[in-house]
Amino acid sequence: MEDDYEVGSLVADMFWQPGSEVIRASSAGAALGALADSRPIDLVFSDVMMPGGMNGVELVREVRLQRPELPILLASGFAGAGKLAAEQDGVSILSKPCALNELARAVAEVSFCGTGVR
Repeated sequence: MEDDYEVGSLVADMFWQPGSEVIRASSAGAALGALADSRPIDLVFSDVMMPGGMNGVELVREVRLQRPELPILLASGFAGAGKLAAEQDGVSILSKPCALNELARAVAEVSFCGTGVR
C-alpha cells in the first residue's frame, strides 16, 4: 500500500516476478478490501504514513485481526511517532528510500518469520 503513485509503481516493479501478481492499494480501506476477498496474498507492504484516517500501524492491527498469518513489512521515510508505534507493535520497518537488495533482505526476513514480527 503506497499513496504516492510513482513510489507505488517503483515498489510494484521491485516486487513483481514472473507468475506473480502485485496488488496495489492507495489507501488502508482499499488494502483491507483486497484482503477481505480471501485471495492468496504472500506479504503486506505498506507505508507508515498514509492519508485517509488510518496509518500503516493501524492497518497492521486490522490485518492481524483478519489474516494473522500474513507477513507484514512497513516502510517509512520519517522517524516520527508512527515509526515508533510500529516498532513497539513488533512490526518490521524498512527505511525509505532503500535499495533493491535492502528491500529483498527485509522481505526475506519478515517472510521467514511468518508474521512480520521480529
